[in-house]
Amino acid sequence: MTKQDFFIKSTWEELEKHDEITPFSTYAWASNWVKIWGKKVYTPLVRNSESIIGLAPFIQTMGKLRFIGYNNSDYLGFLYKPGLEKEFLEGLADELLEKRIMLLDLEHLPEKYLGIKIKGYEKTCIKQDVCPYIMLPNNWDAYMSGLNKRFRKNIEYCQRRVNRDYNVKYELVSKEQDVKPTLLRMIKMHQQRWRDRMLPGAFYSKRIIEFHLNLSEDLFIKKYLDLHRLIINDEIAAVLYGFHKGKSTYYYLSGFDNRYKSLSIGILLTLLAIKTSIERNDVIFDFLRGNESYKHNFCNAKKYNYRLVFHRGFFGGIRSKIIQGENSLTGAVKAHFEN
Repeated sequence: MTKQDFFIKSTWEELEKHDEITPFSTYAWASNWVKIWGKKVYTPLVRNSESIIGLAPFIQTMGKLRFIGYNNSDYLGFLYKPGLEKEFLEGLADELLEKRIMLLDLEHLPEKYLGIKIKGYEKTCIKQDVCPYIMLPNNWDAYMSGLNKRFRKNIEYCQRRVNRDYNVKYELVSKEQDVKPTLLRMIKMHQQRWRDRMLPGAFYSKRIIEFHLNLSEDLFIKKYLDLHRLIINDEIAAVLYGFHKGKSTYYYLSGFDNRYKSLSIGILLTLLAIKTSIERNDVIFDFLRGNESYKHNFCNAKKYNYRLVFHRGFFGGIRSKIIQGENSLTGAVKAHFEN
C-alpha cells in the first residue's frame, strides 16, 4: 500500500464512523469491490481551511462517474462530516468542473440526497426502488403484537413444531473462523433455491462469491458484519447475511435448507434477527431495496432510493435521457421477478 493509499484509507475510515454512513459506503466494501471489478478509481478529497471535510467514492467508466459498488450495493453516497454537506458539495463542484467532468450517474441514493445540487450541473432525478423497513419498538412483545394476526399464528405454529421435533440453536456468528464456512453454506443454500426456479441467483459468478467471502471477513473485523444462523441437529440449516452499523441492521441475503421448507425456518431466523436487533437497541431493521412480497409481513414502513444524474452540455443531456430509458427497462424487469 502506497502512502497515498494509506492516507485515503485512514481518511475514509475516519469519515465512515458517522452513523449515517451505511456499510455499502465503507472502505471495506469499496476496496474489496475495486479488487474484484478493477475499475479506475477517482476519489476527490474536499478540504476547507481547517481539514478534509469529505470525499466522493467514484469510479470512472464509460465516460462518466459512478459510485464504487453501483452494481451490488444499496444506499450509496458521499462521505462528509455532519453539518458540512453544502460546503462539501461546493468544493466537489469546483473539482469536477476543473476536471471537465460531463456526467455523474449516481445510483441507490437514500432520500436524504433528493435536494442536493452540484454547481454547474443540471440534475435528473429517477425513483429506483422501494425499500421496506421496520421502525423498531423498544421491546419484542410490542413488535410481535403489531404483526398480522394470521402471520403471527403461523409463526407460533412453526416454532412449536421445529422445537418439538428437532434440536435447534440460534446464534449470531462471533468467531472469525466461522465467517467463511457459514457464508459458504448460505451461498450454497441460496443458489440451490434459485436453481430450482431456473434462475441464476445472487451468487451466479465466482467473482461475486470471492467478493463476499473477502468482504465478510473485513466487515467482521470492523464489527459491521451480522451473520445469523439457525442450527438444526448440529447442521447449519438457515443463514441470514446482513450488516450492522450505528443503530441500524441491514438484511442483505439469506439461504435455508429446503428440507425444512414446511417449517418456515427462513421466517423464523428473520424474526430472531429482528429480536436481536431490538435487544441491542437498534432503531431500524432495513430489508433494503426490492419489493418482494415476503418483506411486507415484517415491515411497518417503506422508503425509496433514487438515481441522480448530474449532467452538463448537450451530449451530457442526451446521455441523461438514455439513462432514464435504461432505468425504466430495468425497473420493469425487477417488478416482474419481484411479483
